[in-house]
Amino acid sequence: MFFKRSVLQHVLPPIEAQKEPKSATTVTKKSARQVDNILLQSPLYQFKRDVLSLVAKMNQGVVNTDCEMLKKQTMFVQSQLLHALTHDPSMPGSFKILLMEYHAKSVRATLTDRRGEHSRDEHDK
Repeated sequence: MFFKRSVLQHVLPPIEAQKEPKSATTVTKKSARQVDNILLQSPLYQFKRDVLSLVAKMNQGVVNTDCEMLKKQTMFVQSQLLHALTHDPSMPGSFKILLMEYHAKSVRATLTDRRGEHSRDEHDK
């Protein structure tokens, strides 16, 4: 986690995750745990999870069905966290480059999506 204190530290694991598998699906559950472990070790997964959890906390209790607003909030939070991480002297340079590439892909995807929406709107007229 990128924060000194976990954003989700008070969230309890699901009851199913606390129980040991007792059926023939043991192999499936073990492989699912392996995937979970791989994801938890991925810094990009942790970064995205932190961004999404902050956006979710920002919108807690707000009835919001506007996806554009959620996209804008997500990009804003992501850019602010990225800015803080790139100015952190304890972060390795290779990790900073990885985060910058990830953010560039996110911005590019958002712009492509917006341009696609505009061109679809023009075709409908």
